[in-house]
Amino acid sequence: MRWPEGFVCRRCFQRATRHHGTCPACNTERLLPGLRDGEPVCAPCAGIDYDFTCTRCGAEDEHRRDHQCARCVLRDDLTALLDDGTGQPRAELVPLIGALCSQDRPRNAFIWLRNPDVTRILRALADGTTSLSHAGLDAEPVRATANHLDALLTQLHILPERDTTIAMFGRWLATRLPAYPPEHTQLLERFATWHHLRRMRQRADAGTLKPGAANSAKQEITVAAQFLAHLADHGATLHEATQGHIDTWLAPGPSTRYVARNFAHWAIRNHLMPDLDFPRRLAKTVPVLTQDERLTLLARALHDTTRSTTVRLAAVLLLLYAQPIARITQLTTGDVDLEAHPPTITFGDDPAVLPGPVAALARDHLTDRPNTHTTTGKSSPWLFVGYRPAHPLDPNYLMGKLRDAGIDLRGARNAALRQLVLDMPPAIAADTLGYAYTTTERHAREAGTTWAAYLSTR
Repeated sequence: MRWPEGFVCRRCFQRATRHHGTCPACNTERLLPGLRDGEPVCAPCAGIDYDFTCTRCGAEDEHRRDHQCARCVLRDDLTALLDDGTGQPRAELVPLIGALCSQDRPRNAFIWLRNPDVTRILRALADGTTSLSHAGLDAEPVRATANHLDALLTQLHILPERDTTIAMFGRWLATRLPAYPPEHTQLLERFATWHHLRRMRQRADAGTLKPGAANSAKQEITVAAQFLAHLADHGATLHEATQGHIDTWLAPGPSTRYVARNFAHWAIRNHLMPDLDFPRRLAKTVPVLTQDERLTLLARALHDTTRSTTVRLAAVLLLLYAQPIARITQLTTGDVDLEAHPPTITFGDDPAVLPGPVAALARDHLTDRPNTHTTTGKSSPWLFVGYRPAHPLDPNYLMGKLRDAGIDLRGARNAALRQLVLDMPPAIAADTLGYAYTTTERHAREAGTTWAAYLSTR
C-alpha cells in the first residue's frame, strides 16, 4: 500500500492498522494508522486515502477479506466449520463462536485454526462424528489439542465441570498399566485406585487437590512396578518379599527407589506383603544459598527488565517469601492488594507486606499479564495465567524458566525461609507464609535459633 510518505511493507501496515486510540489531531476515538510529527493519527488526518471501515460491522480495522475485518471473517469461517449439516452451526457450539470472535485479538484464532488437528476435532464435534463430551475428547489421540479443547469447552460451560488432574491421571493409568505383567497390573491398579485416586477425589472435593499430586502418583506407581520386577527377578512375589529383597533393591540403586516406600506400606496394611522395614530416604545434604547469593538473585529479579515480569515476580516470591513454585502458580489476582497501605500479598492466614520495589513489579505484571488477550485468558483470575483454558501457569514450566535464570530452587527457598524465621517468630512466619508450624520450627533450629531465643533477644 502506498501512503503519503511512500510505500509501506506488510509488517508496518499490519502494525499501523491494528492501533486504536484517540487521534491527537481531531480528538476522535478510532483507528490510528498514520503518523503526524511522530504521533499516531487517524487516516484522514494523516492524508491516507483509504477507507478502513468493515463493510459488515462498520468498525475501523485492517481488512482481512472482502473489505471485512478479522472479527467478521472469523465468524463466517467458524460458522462454516461448525456446520451440523443443516447450514447452521451446531447449537451447543454457538457460544464457542461468540467467545472466539469477542476476544481482544481475533487474529490469534486464525493462527490456532491453522492447526489441522484443531479443525478436524471441531468439525467432528459439529457433525457428531465425535461425541460432544469429555469421553469423546478423551478418546482423541492428539492429547495436547484435545486437552486444550476440553478445557475451553468446559470454561464456556458447553461441557460439565470435572477435575482435569484426576481425568489426566486416569488416562495415564489406562495406557500405562497394560504394559506390565498381568499379576503386577492387578496390584498396581488396586494401589492406584484405593490409595491415589481415593485421596485425589477427597482433596478435589475439599478444593485442595494440586496438579502435582498426579505427577507424584505416577512416579510412585512407576517405581512400584520396578520394585515388583525386582522381586520377580529374584524369584519372589510380593507375598514372599523379605527384608533382604528390600535392602538389595535400595543399596545399589538411585535415590528414586525410596519412592516405593508408600507402595510397600500400603501393601503391608492390606496384608499383601510381610511386615518389613522399608526405610525413608534421608537427605545427605540440604541445599541452602548464602545470604549474598540470595540477595544478588533478588536484585537481579527486581531490576533485570530483559526477562518477563512472570519470571521476575515468581523469582521474587521464591527468594523473598520462600514460596514453593506449586503454591506461587496457585495465587490469584485477589491475593494481591495494591490499594492497601502498605500493599500486601496473602499466602497463608495473614497478609504479607509488599515492599515498594516488589509492589511496583507486581503492578507492572498485573497491568499486562501474559496470555490474557485470548478467549481463555481474558477473564482469568490467576496471577500467573496458564496456556490452558481456566488453568494457572504450569509449575514445571515456571520451574524451568527460573532454573534458566540461574536459580537453585530448593537452595533459594531454604535460604529465604531460614532468614525469615530469624526475622520473626516461627509461628508468625508459618501463619504469614502458609507453612506448618513444625516446618518453620525446624528451619528455625537449623538456622541456629529457637522461639525461646527469639523471646530473650526481644
